[in-house]
Amino acid sequence: MTSLAENLGVTKGTVVSALKRLVGEGLLDHERYGTPSLTEAGRERALSIYRRHEHLTFLFTGLLGIPRPKGEEIACTIEHDLDEESEGRLLLLTDFLAQGFRDGADWAVALRRRLGDVAALPRPLAMLEPGKEGFVMRVTAEGPLRKKLLELGFVPGKKVLFRKPSPLGDPLELELLGTRLSLRRSEAATVWVCPTEGGCSPCVP
Repeated sequence: MTSLAENLGVTKGTVVSALKRLVGEGLLDHERYGTPSLTEAGRERALSIYRRHEHLTFLFTGLLGIPRPKGEEIACTIEHDLDEESEGRLLLLTDFLAQGFRDGADWAVALRRRLGDVAALPRPLAMLEPGKEGFVMRVTAEGPLRKKLLELGFVPGKKVLFRKPSPLGDPLELELLGTRLSLRRSEAATVWVCPTEGGCSPCVP
């Protein structure tokens, strides 16, 4: 018990509580002073989590290029909370990306190039620097605000210029389709753009 706590970097009390919970859920067999062992259900759960961890780590590190320690940390953060449908969709995405990279598909080559240039990655319009332009990639707002933004012309592929913030910092002065307009920062934060200086070209996601 003590060595397990030391290896995990937690207190002995934390280990005891965790073991009791696992025993209560039928995932672990543990007799007093004995060595804990997984039940059949526990082994299935452990293998399921291991599979998720490996797939997620591969997605974040092998495909998206995140350094392995950080990629594994991200995988550990989300692997326990995935339901089967979410896991399945992520696994399909991972396999799709991996196949595209292996085949050298045009979109995969473009994706690798974009991933290697942080300056070209999409960001909320409110995060553009004054005087910079970007191509609209998507609008994440819902309801009336989404309708308003689309009617103003914030649709994928359109170029928008962030002219400057107001003297008090809000709203923001923009130029879209040759027209000057103003948006509050909270509204502009729902419009995602790709900076033009990063080599991004208009596209419809």
